[in-house]
Amino acid sequence: MGRISDSSSDFGFTLVFVLGPPGSGKGTLCQRVVAGSRPQSDAAVHPYTHLSLGDHLRELSQQDPWLQEEGSIDYDKICEHIEENKLLPADVLVPVFEHKLGERFATTWLVDGFPRNMETARAFEKALGKPVKVVILGCERATAEARFLQRGRDSADDKERFARRYDEYIENMKAIREHYRDIAETICTDSSLENYLGKFEEVLSSIPDSD
Repeated sequence: MGRISDSSSDFGFTLVFVLGPPGSGKGTLCQRVVAGSRPQSDAAVHPYTHLSLGDHLRELSQQDPWLQEEGSIDYDKICEHIEENKLLPADVLVPVFEHKLGERFATTWLVDGFPRNMETARAFEKALGKPVKVVILGCERATAEARFLQRGRDSADDKERFARRYDEYIENMKAIREHYRDIAETICTDSSLENYLGKFEEVLSSIPDSD
């Protein structure tokens, strides 16, 4: 296994990856933490910023061509892969992250839904550093499926799409879990949000200040 790049804190921000199958509550959990966080008052308190990779890519794919910024972001390829419900390659994803994460420094980014395979994980680390923590949400398949179908984020979100994404997640997580074994924490999200929100906050509060 190749060398992992320096910590993301060396780039001016802190990164936490939040992983879990579709319907495990990644986005909701991150949003609650951001909503409940306060401005930094001392070195031990982290202000949080949430980045849902899936939501951000959908926003980019729907952006008016006149508003698209010139540069390294490949809007056409993003649109193409989202329409076909395919994973984006590393050479497309990394510039998206470089642009987005550069919008705010001195923060802890809660990046949900990334990485989804080792190719993109390694490319990200080479460009932007290693996360300081990886939080893995454990959720029973039946519970995750029920949540996925209930939220109905996309008109094409059905049992077939859930099964494909869930199986893909389980398969790819084998290598990802091993790669991040020294910095990974697992939280069960089968119960109500209030039951596991506190555990998530504990994990985040254990992250040492980067200064």
